[in-house]
Amino acid sequence: MKLILTAFLCLCIESLYAQIRVLSSENAEKQGINQAKLSNEYTGTGQNAADEILAKTNDVLAAAFPENPNPGITVFTRFYINESGSADYLIFDLQTGEGYNKDSLNELTRKAFLTGFDGWKVKKPAGTRFAIMSFKTFGKQPVMREVRSGDSSVTDLKSALVFQDTLKVKRLYLNQLDLKSVPDVIYRFPNLEELYLGRNELQSVHIQMQHLPKLKQLHLQNNQIGNNGLEITENHSLTLLNLNENKFTDIPKQLRASRKLSSLWLGGNEMNHLSNKSFRKLNSVQDLNFYKSAIPVLPKGIKKMKNLEVLDLYYNKLETLPVSITKLKKLTHLAVSHNQLTSLPKKIDRLSKVHTLYAHHNHISKLPARIAKMQNLKILDLGFNWFTDFPKELTAFFNLQELDLSSNNFLTFPEQLLEIKQLDKLYLRGNPFVKDDAEIKYSQQLGQLKNRNIEVYY
Repeated sequence: MKLILTAFLCLCIESLYAQIRVLSSENAEKQGINQAKLSNEYTGTGQNAADEILAKTNDVLAAAFPENPNPGITVFTRFYINESGSADYLIFDLQTGEGYNKDSLNELTRKAFLTGFDGWKVKKPAGTRFAIMSFKTFGKQPVMREVRSGDSSVTDLKSALVFQDTLKVKRLYLNQLDLKSVPDVIYRFPNLEELYLGRNELQSVHIQMQHLPKLKQLHLQNNQIGNNGLEITENHSLTLLNLNENKFTDIPKQLRASRKLSSLWLGGNEMNHLSNKSFRKLNSVQDLNFYKSAIPVLPKGIKKMKNLEVLDLYYNKLETLPVSITKLKKLTHLAVSHNQLTSLPKKIDRLSKVHTLYAHHNHISKLPARIAKMQNLKILDLGFNWFTDFPKELTAFFNLQELDLSSNNFLTFPEQLLEIKQLDKLYLRGNPFVKDDAEIKYSQQLGQLKNRNIEVYY
């Protein structure tokens, strides 16, 4: 009797599980399941059920895997859902780092899906068969290291410790090694010109430049360094310092010891403690990057950076630019896109050397009259702003090569565009007048532009 009950119970469980076939991609191939053929059979639209399926998948996997496995695990899934809303097939693939038994992990995943989706079905079936793909990542994912091998490069810590001909090494790559401190081995290479320490776990960095007298580039991006965590001793060699994606809230004072620093990158830090004093004694800097730095107000002290040529203020919180920014007489590139600017400085023409101005994705509706005097301007991007009337100041430009007016509020083709003397590329996409009949309705105007060899994008 017990044998009969046991057999019956096994049969019931097997019949339940037979409702969905869960396989790894390797086993699906071994069993002759052709996913390309399945995709041709499950061709319906299941977008309404996508969120429901993905949410269920995430719940099942979250219960099966630890919260932050290291190395990380990525699970790719493909569901084949039938007309009634049940899953016929669930085929998955795992991507992992080293240290896992792939067979065991596949079996764990298979059982998790088999149990989690037992008897499950979409709440509102689509009435057609469809396929849904997804992926879910857990923990820290392995990242391909960015290194450049060669006779003058050392690309890992082990090699650095045993390398013999240290005098010929110019580049040392110690990036992406989970370092918590800067190893003293860096001082074995007195002719080092480039030092890469990015994507580690550094909280404090002390570089004794007297032992690295030729160091030109120092890359410390994607660490945990704060305002008081950086010390670079006095030097006349360092020209590029990459501090992107750290914990700085202000320009570290210690940088003033680098007398020849020309490129300073601070993007991805929350630079909300900038003051007029922040910019003191940085006269040598020519390239300043504040990309995505959460800056609410740019202090007027920026004018102290007399030699600045490139200023990147993309993705900040600026509503205005300080008048003092027009004191940057050597500026050639100004990028203020993705802010909340409603205007540009009235005396912007003082930036007479600027040839590239990116101001897209703001709230600008008119231009300062004096912008017409900026005759060195070659690239001007005013896309995604609030212009309803064509800014007549643009007709004064003689050397402009690219003009972007995409996604503004021009209701009709702006006829004054035809007055611009010199232009190579013109972008008009996303304006209200650009409709299906635009090419016919404005054929004459578009024809004039094209006859002047202007590439028009609309």
